[in-house]
Amino acid sequence: MSKRAFITGAGGFVGRRLTRHLQTTGWEVVGGAYPEAPGMTTCDVTNPESIAEALHAAGPLTHVFHLGAIAFVPDAAQDPTRAMDVNLNGTIRLCDALRALEQPPRLLYIGSAESYGPPVHLPTTEEHPLNPNNVYSISKTAADHYCAHLSHIGVLDIVRMRPFNHSGPGQTDHYVLSSFARQIAAIEAGQADAVVRVGNLDAARDFLHVDDVLRAYEAAALLGAPGAVYNVCSGQSYTIQEALDRLLALSAVSIQVEQDPARLRPSDVPEVRGSHDALTAATHWKPEIDFDTLLQDLLHYWRDTLAQEKTP
Repeated sequence: MSKRAFITGAGGFVGRRLTRHLQTTGWEVVGGAYPEAPGMTTCDVTNPESIAEALHAAGPLTHVFHLGAIAFVPDAAQDPTRAMDVNLNGTIRLCDALRALEQPPRLLYIGSAESYGPPVHLPTTEEHPLNPNNVYSISKTAADHYCAHLSHIGVLDIVRMRPFNHSGPGQTDHYVLSSFARQIAAIEAGQADAVVRVGNLDAARDFLHVDDVLRAYEAAALLGAPGAVYNVCSGQSYTIQEALDRLLALSAVSIQVEQDPARLRPSDVPEVRGSHDALTAATHWKPEIDFDTLLQDLLHYWRDTLAQEKTP
C-alpha cells in the first residue's frame, strides 16, 4: 500500500499545512475535521460513531496523525470538562476505533512539551519528569500516558511526539508571535494605534517554524521506533523581548510598547528549551528554518491577510 494517512484536526492551523505537506511528498491524505470543513470527512472525537464512520470512509490506511485537540491553554482552563473529553477521551476513542480495524495503521500521537511543566534541567530531554501544571497539559499528558500503555502492551503501533512552541503563517493571533505580528501589520495598515500590547517579555521559549514541525511529524511517522517518544524543538531559546525587538525592526513604522495586565500569565516559566537529539538520531531530522525567517513569514502573512480583509 502507498503511504496513506488520515489526519484528525485537519481543519486546524497545523492540520491544514500537514495535509498539503504530505500531499507534496507523495502521500494520499484524508482529512478529518469537526465542525465540518470543505473537502474533509467529519470526525468528531467526542463521538465514537463519528470516528468509526470517518475511518471507514477513509479506507485502508498506513498512518493516522492525531492532531484533533483543544490546543489553546486558556480555552482548556475555561472548560476543563470539554478539554478532558476532547484531548484525553477523544484519544482513547480514536485508539479504540483503530484497534477495531482489521489492519490498524501506525498512530502518530501529537502531545505537547507542556507535559514537562517547569523544567528541572535544560535542555529538556524525553527523560525529563512529566509535571503538567495546567488543564491543557494535564489532558495531553494523560493521553500521552495512555498511548504509551497501548504501545507497551502491543495492541497498537504508536509514536508519541512532544512539540515545543511552533508558529508560522496561518496561526491565530491568540499566540504570542502571531499576536505581535498582527498588531504590527495592523499599525502599518493604519487600522490601529501605534502601540503593541504585550505580556511578560522576560520569558524565553524554544520556537520552531511550523514547516519544520511538519517535516518532523512525517519523519517520525516513517522512521520512528514503535513506542518511542520524540521532542520536536529547535534546541534554542529566545526571550519574548528579543522576538518583539526583531519584529519591530522589520517595520519602518514608529511603534510604542505597552504592557497589558490581561496578557500576563500567573506562573510564567523563565525559560523553556528542548533537545531534539533523540528525533535526530532516529530520523536524521534537524530544524532548517531560522528564527528570523519565522518572524518574517508571520509578518508577511498578517500584512497580506489584513490587506485582503480591507479590499472590498
